[in-house]
Amino acid sequence: MKSEAAKAAGNPPESTRPDNDRAAPHWRHSLLGKAAVFMLLGVFVAYGAGAAAGFLMLERGMREQWRNQAEMNAQIVSSVIRGIYTALVVEADAEGQVVRIVSELPIGDETSILSTGFNPVDVLALAAAQTRNEVWLFQKNEDGSGFVSTAGSGDNHAGVLITFDDSDAPSPDRASFFVGFATVDGVQHLVSALPVVASRGEVHGLVVSSIGQSAALFETRNALVKQSLLVLIAVLVVTTAIVAFLMRRLFRPVPVLIQALTRIANNDTGVATPFRGRNDEIGYLADAIETLREAVVEREHLREVREATLQFEHMAHHDSLTGLPNRAYLNKALAKATDSLSDGQRVNFLMLDLDLFKPVNDTHGHAVGDTLLVAVANRLSLLLGADDIAARLGGDEFAILQHVSHDSEKEGRRLAERIVETLGRPFVVDGLQLSIGGSVGIACAPEAGRDAHELFTRADAALYASKRQGRRTYAFYSDTLLEDEGKYRALGA
Repeated sequence: MKSEAAKAAGNPPESTRPDNDRAAPHWRHSLLGKAAVFMLLGVFVAYGAGAAAGFLMLERGMREQWRNQAEMNAQIVSSVIRGIYTALVVEADAEGQVVRIVSELPIGDETSILSTGFNPVDVLALAAAQTRNEVWLFQKNEDGSGFVSTAGSGDNHAGVLITFDDSDAPSPDRASFFVGFATVDGVQHLVSALPVVASRGEVHGLVVSSIGQSAALFETRNALVKQSLLVLIAVLVVTTAIVAFLMRRLFRPVPVLIQALTRIANNDTGVATPFRGRNDEIGYLADAIETLREAVVEREHLREVREATLQFEHMAHHDSLTGLPNRAYLNKALAKATDSLSDGQRVNFLMLDLDLFKPVNDTHGHAVGDTLLVAVANRLSLLLGADDIAARLGGDEFAILQHVSHDSEKEGRRLAERIVETLGRPFVVDGLQLSIGGSVGIACAPEAGRDAHELFTRADAALYASKRQGRRTYAFYSDTLLEDEGKYRALGA
C-alpha cells in the first residue's frame, strides 16, 4: 500500500475564504437599508393614506359647512322677508328647513311696496346685513326661460340673469329649494335659492342668498389645505428622521457582528464578540457568535494536537530520508498479514539490496547517495499494487510486502523482474549518470513461513542466494536453498 502522511483538516483555500476587508454593502443591499426603506415606505403609505382621508374629510366638512351656512342664510332671509311682508307664508321640510315662500303675488311688486312702505332693495339690504353676503330677488323672464333679477342688496343688480350649474336647480317649471353653485352677473357664487310660488304651485321667482364667491371660498379652502400639507410634510420629515435614527441605532450592531463572524471564518479568534450584554435578539446573536468563537478556538487547539500526534506517529513509523515506512511499520504490517494467513490470504515478502551503491556513496559523497536512495524509493513506489507496502530497512536495504491475488510465485516473479529492470536503468543525480542495480530475495507465505521472523530470515536467505548468482537478479526461498546457504557459509565462502 502506498503510504502517505495523514493530513489534518487545514484552513479553507484562499479562493473560498470570506474577504475580511470587503467593503460594506451598498445601502440598498444592506439589512439596515432594506429595513429602513421598508419602515419609511410604511410611514409614507400610512401618512399618505391618512392625509388622503384627512383631505377627503376636510373637503367634505367644508362643503357641509358651506351647505349649512347656505341653508342658514335661507332661513335668515326668509325670516327678514316674512317680518316685512306679513302676508307671506313659508313651507318647511321635516327638519324645519324653509324650502319655499308662498305668495299669491310676486314679492316686491308695486302692491307690496304700497302696502308695506318698503322698497325690495331695502328689504334685501336688511337681509344682506344679517347674512353678511349678497341677496337677490329674481322673477321669471317674460318668455319663461329663466330668471332675471328685480332687486339686489348691492347697487345695479336689477336685470341680471342667474344660471345654475346643477340640473336639479329650480326653474320656472320646478319650484325646488336649492343649495349649490350659480353664476350671477358673470360671477360664480355658492347660493341658496328659495322659490317663491303661488298657492296653486305657479313659480313667481326666487330669493337667492350667497355665502360667498366660489373663487374666494376655494381660495380659503386651498390655503387651509396648503397649510395642512405643510404641517404634514414637517411631521413626515421629523418622523423620517426619528425612524432613520432608531433603525440605525437598532441595526448598528449587525455589521459589527458580521465582521466578528468573518474573523472567525478566517480563523482570527483572538477578539471577543461585542454586544453580549444586550438583553435582546442582538445580545442573543452575540452570545451565539461568542459560543461559536470559543468552539472554533477549541477545535483549533484539538487540530493542532491532532496534527502534532500525526506528525510524531509518522516520524515514528516512516523513514526520514525517503518517506517510506520504516522497519517498525513494516513489522506491524507483516504481523497483521501473517495473522490473516489462516483466512486463506497469501503474501510475498521481498527483500532487496542495492548493488554497487557503496562505490557511488564513497566516490560522490553521502549527499549524492541520499538523493539516489530517494530516487530508488520513488521508483519502487511506482511498482506497488494498491495494498502493497515498500519499506526502507536501513542503508541500502529495502523490503516489500506484496499481497497476492492468485498465484504467489507468478506474481512475486513479475514484481521482482520489474524491480531488477527498474533499478538497472541509470539514475541522473545532480547531473551525474549513476548505474546501480538490485538483488531481490522472495519468501512466499505460508510456504516459507507463517510469522514475521521466519519470513524475514528466509527472504534474507533468498537475497543472499541471488547475490551469489551474480547480482541484479532474484531468487525464491526453498528448503534446499537454506541447506545450500548453510553449506556455503560453512565452507567460508
